Amino acid sequence: MLSSRIYRHKSCHLLISRNTSTTNDAKSMQTPNPTKINSDMVGPPDPVSNLRKVIYKQPANETDLEKRYRELRMEIQKWNHNFWTQHNSRFFQEREDYLKKNLPEGKQNLTADEMSVFYKAFLDKNWTTHISYNIEWYKKNFTLLGLAIQVKLKRLFRLKSNN
Repeated sequence: MLSSRIYRHKSCHLLISRNTSTTNDAKSMQTPNPTKINSDMVGPPDPVSNLRKVIYKQPANETDLEKRYRELRMEIQKWNHNFWTQHNSRFFQEREDYLKKNLPEGKQNLTADEMSVFYKAFLDKNWTTHISYNIEWYKKNFTLLGLAIQVKLKRLFRLKSNN
């Protein structure tokens, strides 16, 4: 049995769809058709990347600029998902390896202080990767911001000319 709860945030046109199923059948979750939804939809967090997939509404009367903006958002979402999937997979694997090497026999876990050695080493080792990611992420977001402003202005002037 599948039930759906949809929440609309007050300040934007973003829908968060939370589907709950009493079965463990992954097929019971269907991706909405972007041409048939009323607003962008946000799914549950990915188990590895921890990012929520967004299904972007695709309006029937979408202009070329709006399409470019939507497609760039999708491309950046995919890029972001790929980065964090790879990063988190490395993190989980390296943490597991560290635990195998450093967990004394008969002990279930290491303390937070003992694990901090691993966390610091992991962050130090991946520092340049994080810096590169952040620089690229800012570039992509400034490009998105420019397109978003253009889309909003075009819509505003289209509305004013129709009145």
